[in-house]
Amino acid sequence: MMEVNDMLTLPQRLVAALRRRLGGGANIPVHAPAIGKLTYADWVSRYATIGQPERRRLIELQQKLAEPPLITVLIDANGTSPEHIELSLRSIGEQTYDRWEAILVDPPADFRARKNGIPAKILAAKRTDRAVFEELLEAASGTLIVPMVAGDQLSPAALTTFVLGFAERPETKALYADEDRIDSAGRRSDPWFKGAWSPDLVLAQAYTLRSCALSRETILAAASQNADKSSLTDAVYATWLWLAAQDELSIQHLPFVLYHRRADAPRAEPNAFAEAVRSSPFARRHGLEIRSNDNGEAGWRHVVWPTPSPAPRVSLCVPTRDRHQLLSNCVEGLRQHTDWPDLEILIVDNGSVEAETHAYLNSLAGDPRVRVLRDDGPFNFSRLNNLGAAASTGALFGLINNDLAVKEPDWLREMASHAVRRDVGAVGALLHYGNDTVQHAGVVLGIGGVASHIHKGLPAGQAGYHGRVTVAQDVTCVTAACLITRREVYERLGGLDEQRFPVAYNDVDFCLRVRSAGLRVIYTPHAHLYHLESASRGRDDGGSRRARLELDKAAMRERWGAKIAEDPFYSPNLSDKATDCRPAFPPRVALPWAEASHYP
Repeated sequence: MMEVNDMLTLPQRLVAALRRRLGGGANIPVHAPAIGKLTYADWVSRYATIGQPERRRLIELQQKLAEPPLITVLIDANGTSPEHIELSLRSIGEQTYDRWEAILVDPPADFRARKNGIPAKILAAKRTDRAVFEELLEAASGTLIVPMVAGDQLSPAALTTFVLGFAERPETKALYADEDRIDSAGRRSDPWFKGAWSPDLVLAQAYTLRSCALSRETILAAASQNADKSSLTDAVYATWLWLAAQDELSIQHLPFVLYHRRADAPRAEPNAFAEAVRSSPFARRHGLEIRSNDNGEAGWRHVVWPTPSPAPRVSLCVPTRDRHQLLSNCVEGLRQHTDWPDLEILIVDNGSVEAETHAYLNSLAGDPRVRVLRDDGPFNFSRLNNLGAAASTGALFGLINNDLAVKEPDWLREMASHAVRRDVGAVGALLHYGNDTVQHAGVVLGIGGVASHIHKGLPAGQAGYHGRVTVAQDVTCVTAACLITRREVYERLGGLDEQRFPVAYNDVDFCLRVRSAGLRVIYTPHAHLYHLESASRGRDDGGSRRARLELDKAAMRERWGAKIAEDPFYSPNLSDKATDCRPAFPPRVALPWAEASHYP
């Protein structure tokens, strides 16, 4: 059988090598809070330090490129100090890539580069409109543009890695990498290991703004359609928002720490970013409303999608067996405290025998929105939901566990607004346990051997790893405890697999089939419910249930193979042994020149 690398061109092989191990940063001291017995300092020391041997090999990689492009590094120096500017220029001078130019945008009027310093052009823009930005592009000679803010620093490997990323996929319009923070003593902390491109995430959070490179053509195309911007940084974010509005553009994520943000730089995003989203082509095209996120101090955004008028019917399927108090709490939350105008509730009763349960089900007969279906077979979660789907009449179909409790009345409006989007195939919600800790904020492949919920047990109100609990975003999977999809998508994909996944992993399998069909899976924290996990059927950690769970894991590995090992929206630099987003020791990407002892 042909090996994957045999099918790659030389530049592709070079980048494939880079993807196996490349972090950022020179040989400088590092610091971070302890993570167990290991720290981010340990991680940087072992996997992300560029010494002289690494520099030589990176230079060799550049020399093998037929036509190394010129890179223009644009430094936003507005409101910064000469010392900050010098720091950034010094990091550019330490690059392993040698075809670059630097342009300082709006440096202090009295700035004078030190003698024998790094050469840089200076553009002093007295106006802040689009014409000035176009003037800036005219001054830039590079075919690739790398923006940065004065005081921040580039890893010595940054420009080489960016160039190789474009060489690997010439159709690429933009790429971005990982970042961390660096203090005045050179100590690094707060790594931001990112995931694959998510248009929804970039609207809510400017996660691609730093550690990025864009083609000149991309910036010119975006500049021709964007409104006036007040700074270089605003213009770069507007370019990413323009990219979010485009279909089928190639955007890469490189899982390497290539940018070091100044440690004392503001952590909250500026208010101007909300206005940038509001005026973006994406928002104008889709009629989006931009609100402050619940975690408002971070400056992130809640992007509200419209719903059709009249509102489509939503059919919610609730499998159950006895436990009438649990069921009634769930169903009454749907009936009385959910503000969707056209609702159908399908209760699939899987052999209930308790008199209280039958009495409650009979009491629902007077509500035309509720139907009770009977199935007396052995418990098969997939079959019960498929029965509900077959009987449903709504354009949207929802899977609802009987141990859910409605917390906020607009939860379904939020989920439906995403589910009606033509490129979205499944939507999941933020679920909390009864003790107000996270039960579900998206599912990550690979954790625990197959998949697990990210940030499980995190106290309510905490944002999670760089906000991933509190901002809407693409994910690979969401839980079927609360999942909304279009009924035609559910039927076209054959629903849940009741033969191979009767109990566990049916939702993971379904979401993987959704993504294989070219549709997206969205997690939104703005639909918020309680979930008493497994209250109605018990847990899977003992006896025959544990044995069945292992069979389900084996079935997942057989069907999905390598896709389970690497979740595109979860960095290979994050641990697959825990759900709290700690760094991986070792990371699942490594450069070939790493010491063998680094990767036991």
